[in-house]
Amino acid sequence: MSARERQARAQAELVRALGVGAPVPSGFDEARVLAAARSLMNKRRRSVERAWPLLASALGPDFAPRFEQWARSNPMSVEPDSRVEGRRFAQALRDEGRLPGTLSRELLDFDASWRVTPSGELVRRWGIVLVGQRHDTTRRRQWALRLPGGRVLRWSPEPHP
Repeated sequence: MSARERQARAQAELVRALGVGAPVPSGFDEARVLAAARSLMNKRRRSVERAWPLLASALGPDFAPRFEQWARSNPMSVEPDSRVEGRRFAQALRDEGRLPGTLSRELLDFDASWRVTPSGELVRRWGIVLVGQRHDTTRRRQWALRLPGGRVLRWSPEPHP
């Protein structure tokens, strides 16, 4: 293995240690790498708290440990957007059945106004947009219609008897 390949491997291992809590590669000061990793995790968590305050308040003291657990298995993108991170985290909670029901409306509004590309970029929706989802606690279908100009109308049809 050439010196360049060894350096590339060490850098990749360092990035994993900083981003997702992988073991610190040999040749690096473990205490400093762990301190930097902790600082990056705190910064990532705080930015999601600011972008999604209802999510943070709904989870209360469980927000930090849940987010950090999720973040360790979901590395941030090259140019992270805290709104995308928060949406991905909320979807993970929903998939596990742990998303507080009070956040269904927040996610519906977000999805009516924004689209997350496969590369993780956040793109504003334009024109008329209709999105639907199932409410997490009532299991009823909810709809949101985003009109030109950004106004969002929401409704949830009554179930048939």
